[in-house]
Amino acid sequence: MPRIAICLFLLMPLVRAQAPARTQPEVERLESLIEELTAMKAQVAALEGRIDTVLRGLSEQKGALQSKPTAYNALRNIESDPAPDAKPPAVRCAALTASGKRCTRAAADASKYCKQHQLAHSK
Repeated sequence: MPRIAICLFLLMPLVRAQAPARTQPEVERLESLIEELTAMKAQVAALEGRIDTVLRGLSEQKGALQSKPTAYNALRNIESDPAPDAKPPAVRCAALTASGKRCTRAAADASKYCKQHQLAHSK
């Protein structure tokens, strides 16, 4: 057992001498990764700034469009179709008078005769 302890004691400096030699490439790799991450962080910050600028511009355009008054002729374009007349066109009575002339009165709704001639025509 004491021999093993002495061997370990003598081998320890050799192991410690090799450890820094193996860790040097790893340290360099970690440093390069840190540099890459720092560069990426700067790029992300720049992109965030550009995104914020674009969003502000879009927000301003949206606000300008919402508060823009309607064009002067826009209301005329909406009302270009005339509304139908409330009164249907008057239809003249189809009856002939005793003198042989056509009656001058308007025909009743859903009929081709005026009220007087409807009564006469129904008898």
